Amino acid sequence: MTHAQLELKGVSRNFGGIKAVDNVSFAVDPGRITGLVGPNGAGKTTLFNLITGGMRANSGTIHFNGREISGWAPGKVAQAGLVRSFQTAMTLPELTVREHLEQAVLFKTAGTPLSILSARKLRAARDEARTVAEDMLTFAGLADSADEVAASLPYGLQKILGVAMAIATRPRMLLADEPAAGLNGAETARMETLFRAVHNERGIALIVIEHDLPMVMRLCDRIIALSQGQLIADGTPGAVRNDPTFIEAYLGSSADAA
Repeated sequence: MTHAQLELKGVSRNFGGIKAVDNVSFAVDPGRITGLVGPNGAGKTTLFNLITGGMRANSGTIHFNGREISGWAPGKVAQAGLVRSFQTAMTLPELTVREHLEQAVLFKTAGTPLSILSARKLRAARDEARTVAEDMLTFAGLADSADEVAASLPYGLQKILGVAMAIATRPRMLLADEPAAGLNGAETARMETLFRAVHNERGIALIVIEHDLPMVMRLCDRIIALSQGQLIADGTPGAVRNDPTFIEAYLGSSADAA
């Protein structure tokens, strides 16, 4: 019997009188690629923030690999293997692509401020960071840009780097927030290929928020749809695509969908 890797039970988050996430429950099994979709304001990013510790739920529980993580700080959630990438590409001034990857690995490897590590442990952490960074440069197709300042890269490559940094921490599950936002067709195809490799070659489960419906329908084996903070559909891409509630909430009408 397969146990859920991530499980939400009755999770809600209010902002004043607005229910951003309203009594959402679902479970994700290991090894799945799950899409989280819905119109703007549906509660998708708020739900990611609740799962990864950026916000606290007003009610409900969140479990990851059998442990309740409700209310954990983001760093503790990441150390447990639940890592996210962000909608907007974020780079540090002056650091190269390789250095960004090394810093991501050091964060996960050390699990503690580097300043308090012994010299031996610090050397070991830095050696591992270099090794993992080199592997990730090849895996994510960034080797040709390894020594370029990351902030100087085209936006699409910066977003690839953001995902690569998350993968470099060796998560057990990756939550990707609108990875295709701002990308052109070729860049979107490259991101999709990377996610397939993350799943197939690294065995990492994925939950992807995405407004690019064709991409998410191709990539994911399960779709969870939200509207106004509530879960309105949950199933295979084909089943959700044809769900009348999903069509009405996300696309406006059956005629618009057609």
